[in-house]
Amino acid sequence: MATNSDSGGTAASRLMCRRDLLIRAGVLGAAAAAGGAWPATASAEVPEALEPLLELVAQPALDLLTRDTYGGLAVFGVPGPDRYSAAQSLLSTTPGGIEADSPALIQHTLDFFVPWPDTYVHALTAAFTTGVSEVPIPTSLLGGLLKPLEAVGATLDDVLLLALRNDRTLPISLALALLMNVAATQVRPTSVLGPIADSPFANLTHREKAAAFQRIEHAHPALVALLDGHLPEPLNETASGLLRYAGGLLLTLCTFTAYTEFAVFDRDSRRAVSRPVGWDLSNYMPGRITPADGWAEFVGYYQGRRAVTTAPELGER
Repeated sequence: MATNSDSGGTAASRLMCRRDLLIRAGVLGAAAAAGGAWPATASAEVPEALEPLLELVAQPALDLLTRDTYGGLAVFGVPGPDRYSAAQSLLSTTPGGIEADSPALIQHTLDFFVPWPDTYVHALTAAFTTGVSEVPIPTSLLGGLLKPLEAVGATLDDVLLLALRNDRTLPISLALALLMNVAATQVRPTSVLGPIADSPFANLTHREKAAAFQRIEHAHPALVALLDGHLPEPLNETASGLLRYAGGLLLTLCTFTAYTEFAVFDRDSRRAVSRPVGWDLSNYMPGRITPADGWAEFVGYYQGRRAVTTAPELGER
């Protein structure tokens, strides 16, 4: 393929790459699914007076993307009768990850219990959100007081840049959700047009999700190049290790969280208020809400014994 040395052509190519990246990351999924046309020219800068309104759009947009991506991840581990399981073409008649509230627990675990340097999270998020300035915010996120944003041409790029502004803390769950969505579109580009408008990953079939994680865990060169190109020193050239770690962590959490008491645990009484999904799936103590304190066989010494000695055949070591 011939290269274009003209600065205008280079800028246009870069713009297309950035727009394509945002689509792949899922941020533009809703707009793409709605069949919206891409404006030919860049939008005007959002006036400073309207930035508080943009704040009202930014967080719901990112929350929606993250929630749906982890919904797709939860049912990859433990399918159920929900819409995410239907989207992956693998359902179960029994409750699964969604009913166990796995998406919320996965996000909570990533954001509060996995140590990630904040500068690293900012760099990772920036790698997936160096987006375009010409794609409008989906109309589903605009309404009432937010209509002035549409009038001045506010874009999803504005939302993402606002999230990255200054030194605000960004959740690692957002960066990893963007990672899963980019990997998803490498497996099947048309996943941006599925029933879950905000997450290409959630639109993959169960088998395709496995292929997406294969790319993450095997540190696919395209993903490595994307991350390393945005990480500052001394974090650059660490993408391979990050991808392998993130892949293993996400796969572990998507299964483990379905078997916890998280969804039904009352923090005040420190008890489960109903039977957790995982107890029914594993047939653990049918009919009970609270676990037993122990089994009679393990109270005291087994079979009345009071002491133990080394078996003669083992002797001294």
